[in-house]
Amino acid sequence: MKPLLTTLALLFYLPIASYAVFDWFRSDEDVDYSVPTREELDEADRLYSEALDEREAGNSKAALRPLRKILLDYSNTPFAGDALFLAAEIEMEQGDLEEAFKNFQKIVNRYPGYERFNAVIANQFEIASMYMGGASSNMFGFEQPDTAIEYFEVVIKNSPYSDYAPLALMNIALISQQKSDEELAIDALDRLITLYPRSLLTPDAYFAMAQIFASLIQGPEYDQGSTLEALNYYQDFLILFPRSQYVDDAEEGLRQVSEIYAQSKLMTAEFYYVNRHNEEAARVFYNETITVAPETEAADIARQRIQRMDEGRSPPRFKIKPKSDDIHAQVQQFFNQRWRARDLEDLQDDSVLRDGL
Repeated sequence: MKPLLTTLALLFYLPIASYAVFDWFRSDEDVDYSVPTREELDEADRLYSEALDEREAGNSKAALRPLRKILLDYSNTPFAGDALFLAAEIEMEQGDLEEAFKNFQKIVNRYPGYERFNAVIANQFEIASMYMGGASSNMFGFEQPDTAIEYFEVVIKNSPYSDYAPLALMNIALISQQKSDEELAIDALDRLITLYPRSLLTPDAYFAMAQIFASLIQGPEYDQGSTLEALNYYQDFLILFPRSQYVDDAEEGLRQVSEIYAQSKLMTAEFYYVNRHNEEAARVFYNETITVAPETEAADIARQRIQRMDEGRSPPRFKIKPKSDDIHAQVQQFFNQRWRARDLEDLQDDSVLRDGL
């Protein structure tokens, strides 16, 4: 039993570990947790007030000096958490996103009971979105997808029960799909569906999963594993979320992948009928073609072939060449739309998220 639990634990953390997320949660030896003296409290208070005054005067760079002194000499005072938060905010304003993210994470590691924890997570999510190329432009002028994925994973780890966690998973899936890393996208969507079944994003995750598997379909003449996965997710989506905005698209996607799957059965039937003259085996696969997708063109052809056999006619000289819709353009269009609508404000009001964590 113990080896099994260990294996399961490793499997659970495998996708996260690939982005070195555990580095963000190491113990911090630079923090003093001793009870502060009155003198230490007074000096930390004075330094923090000095930092606030400097920032209000527009001297953000000067404000960082007293904040850093608090973190160096008075990390045992209540002002240390606020000093980290203010320093991180200033660094965000200055475009030093990496250092800002690190300082927000220090709050999580050092002071887990910090009263502004929700705002910490909100800012970390915003920084990750900047690296993704989100609502705000980042200082680099281009997207850094691997950093964005790493930061989103940290947000999930920091606050797994917040509304930001499913948002982060959806963004990871979008980035991964843009990078043509379908395996990582599927992993993120699967976690979203499994861990957050009541999220507002769960219907989108089901549909996105169907779309990704549909994008992996190579055609009726190839292995149909991705086709079956796409079929299952389209069907589950239509059953579970009949009022979704994507219902029409899902019905069309289901029709297209059903046609491909039916044509794969038809091709096998044609091989037995035309090439091998084995009517018994051909009849089995023609019937399967009709069963898996009765309303498709492939099913109509299968019925004609069965009628031909029933009439005792000889097999045709040539096999039917399959014709399938190209669903890849439709799939890419969906992900392009989701990419444009990925900003937090497009999904849910930012203030509601910050207050409702």
